[in-house]
Amino acid sequence: MKRQLFGFNIRRYFLLSIIFTMILCSGCTHDMSKQEINAIDLVLLLGIDYSEGEYTLTALYNGSGGGPGSEQSSGGQSSGQSSEQKAQGKGKTAYEALEDMKLKNKKAITLTQTSTFLIGDGAAMQGLDKSIDFLSRDETIKMEALVYVIKKMKASDFIDAGIKNHQTIHTDLLAIEQKQAEILTRNDNTMVNILNDMRQSYSCVLIPYLISDKSGYLMDGYAVFDKLRLKDYLDHETSDGVNFIRNIMRTYPIYLKDQVSLSVSFTKTKLKANIADNQINVSIKVSFDSMIKEVITKNNIFALDEINKLTDAQNNYILDILKKPTDYSRTNGLDILGLARLVENQNYSEWKNVEAQWSQKISEINYTYKIESRISKSFLLGEDQ
Repeated sequence: MKRQLFGFNIRRYFLLSIIFTMILCSGCTHDMSKQEINAIDLVLLLGIDYSEGEYTLTALYNGSGGGPGSEQSSGGQSSGQSSEQKAQGKGKTAYEALEDMKLKNKKAITLTQTSTFLIGDGAAMQGLDKSIDFLSRDETIKMEALVYVIKKMKASDFIDAGIKNHQTIHTDLLAIEQKQAEILTRNDNTMVNILNDMRQSYSCVLIPYLISDKSGYLMDGYAVFDKLRLKDYLDHETSDGVNFIRNIMRTYPIYLKDQVSLSVSFTKTKLKANIADNQINVSIKVSFDSMIKEVITKNNIFALDEINKLTDAQNNYILDILKKPTDYSRTNGLDILGLARLVENQNYSEWKNVEAQWSQKISEINYTYKIESRISKSFLLGEDQ
């Protein structure tokens, strides 16, 4: 009996000692983690530029420290409290510029929390691969981080302009992301999507571009990359047409000449491609619902014949939007709609006959369109319909 009690006590003391050791270790780990976090500047936004033979990286991060390579933005506080600060580094490659920035900054810098990457016009012309290859090899990068191009401007100048205008740059760019989510069903400019698009060579890579003024930031369209180099900037309506054809448009305003404005509330796009006698045919079918948002005319727009006229008018309005990217693609010989993958997937055997001439075939694609829509009932406050 005593031997059993003795064995029980040993096991109990052994278990208690393990628990006590775990508590001590957890406390040490907590203190070490806290110390490590306080010793690191977490980059929220990173700009990538190329000019005069070298890359420049500009980082915005929250911190109270900083060093010779960092400076505090005007939106921050100079009393040592946590604030938005800027750091820069230069090098012959983007990675070398990153290491230079890390060397100059007082604290260690990490990109694990970076949610936005800005590619300046010069860096975009040099090539996407040269700008973000070093990011694709960093396992700590957030793959859902968003990538934007700065139209005809350096990313550093874009950031400096925001600081000069007393804008909270990182917060304002997050607001752009939220606005984007209200208009589109998904964000195709995430880091993982961009890297995937870069792996194929038949279609262009499209990345949204940003413009800046004193009132804030605006995502106005897509930058077109052909063979990973910046080729052109699409205007707003052409970019809208791309979104419709990609089937990612959530809502869209329609302004008719008949003094009636509507808003698309639902949309669905189906694409079909076939190859007949070496001719590529692509059919685009768009179905959507809309709601009346404004009526200035005195006509009874809810009469059946008027509703039919409005339906035809809004169909033609969307058709004009759809034709902008297809006309651009044919005129410039650039596959901005990602049709190469569609044609290959739906015509696997025939694709082998046109694959080698795809760059020439883009301008010869025959497009057909089918638009179906309906106008949902619109309610007026204080009036019966």
